[in-house]
Amino acid sequence: MADRLKVDDTELDRFFKDLKKAQESFSALQKVLGDPGADGLGTDELDRACDRFQEDWHYGAKEIAEQIGQLTDITKKAKDDFHEVDVALERALENARRKGGAR
Repeated sequence: MADRLKVDDTELDRFFKDLKKAQESFSALQKVLGDPGADGLGTDELDRACDRFQEDWHYGAKEIAEQIGQLTDITKKAKDDFHEVDVALERALENARRKGGAR
């Protein structure tokens, strides 16, 4: 029974890896958006639009990266908690089997 309740560590580890990549991508985006350098792309209007985009998304990329980090931490804790419950359940079932077989 406990086997059916086990957490798939492989899938969760893959999910953690994907989250880490996403967080790194958003952190890199935040750095790029924080650096000046949009001037000279074309018209003054295009330069202003690029500046506005950088200002708007610099904050957003930072927030998304932080939230991905929090999601990773929460998910890892859930994985650890599920594993702990799974081990405890397996032990309890084994103890129940032993007690039931001794009668």
